[in-house]
Amino acid sequence: MNTRAIDYVTEDFYESLSFMEGELPDLETVRELFYADGLLVNNSFSQPIKYTAGSFIQIIEEQIEADKLTQFMQRELYSKTEIFGRVAQRTSVYEYSFSYYETENLPKGINYIQFVQDDDKWLISSMAWNDENENYKVPTELGIGSLSH
Repeated sequence: MNTRAIDYVTEDFYESLSFMEGELPDLETVRELFYADGLLVNNSFSQPIKYTAGSFIQIIEEQIEADKLTQFMQRELYSKTEIFGRVAQRTSVYEYSFSYYETENLPKGINYIQFVQDDDKWLISSMAWNDENENYKVPTELGIGSLSH
């Protein structure tokens, strides 16, 4: 099954969130990538943090306005997508940085993204992610061991 359209949506999501100092992320594109309100869950901490696409964007805007977030980069390192009919799920291993100057040993995590096809367009219906920490490391079978930058 051809996953190219889902590849593009995922790439657009990560690229739209990423921005260099003095620039702003493309949050309108982020909003457009979601079906309805979407559901986003950051489970990297002791308790899950739940967002809609709108509340996620609002938090980012507030952090930028308060100068708590001046730049950010997130990119996909590995993915596996399964499609059945008009639904899909993607395992997306990512790395991120709060500085574009850092390029090695960046923190990583796994994002499980669900998609629905609405007309001929794939949209994100939900996602849940967990950043690596001392208890959880991205397994090497997810392609990380073979990556070089």
